[in-house]
Amino acid sequence: MNFPLGHRSLGKRPNVRREVSRVKQDPLESWFTAMEFDLDPVVSTDVSRYRDAYNLYYLSVRRFLTNMSIVTRYMSSAQYARKYRQKYSPSQRAIAEKYREVAPYTELEIINCLIHARILLDRVASLSSHFLQVGNRPSFKSFNDHKKFFKKLTAPYGDHEPYAERIRNGTDWFEMPLKAVRDDFIVHSAPKHMRFVALPNDFEVELLILRAEGVPPEKPLAKSTPITVSVLRMSHDIEEFLRWYCNYAVSRRPS
Repeated sequence: MNFPLGHRSLGKRPNVRREVSRVKQDPLESWFTAMEFDLDPVVSTDVSRYRDAYNLYYLSVRRFLTNMSIVTRYMSSAQYARKYRQKYSPSQRAIAEKYREVAPYTELEIINCLIHARILLDRVASLSSHFLQVGNRPSFKSFNDHKKFFKKLTAPYGDHEPYAERIRNGTDWFEMPLKAVRDDFIVHSAPKHMRFVALPNDFEVELLILRAEGVPPEKPLAKSTPITVSVLRMSHDIEEFLRWYCNYAVSRRPS
């Protein structure tokens, strides 16, 4: 098996309410306020489309994190009951009922979060036109094309080289696993693989993909590459990027 790709587990027990509250706060709102953008336009703008995308991203992450808590609590209580051969307590039975309701949708919700994260980043690329206004400019429709533009540059990007450097070298999490999993295993025809919901510990839920690597048909997974998708880790990556993006955009607003 090859070295794992994708997200690392967060590795510490999250406070789900705190995590949901964190994701709810859009880091770009302070830039919108500083620029005095119209936040309630009659016809949609790049800002309103971004804000709509952020709301859907937040709602998808909130639902996943809430249900992740149910899944992990159920697994812990079920293991405890089996270990000590005990019957479920009333609270454990309540968790079991919730688990039966939400568990079938776990993979769907992870995929939903990936899709809305990708849409969100495309909307971020469109916002960059507010400060990248002269010279050779990147695509403002696709974050992927936006990043490709800066990776192909052979010379510094003028006054905006700090921006180019961050997009070029500080967003590896976009290409793997966000883009790779969304493009290669969800939207387009997928290579040979196995995927399932996994619990790396007793408080996180992830999507684990085992990608077959050109092995004989009779042993399709004899050699494989693991790819891990963690919505919790992804939300931290995106938040950190958006906070940096906001600070950069605010610093470039007209005086």
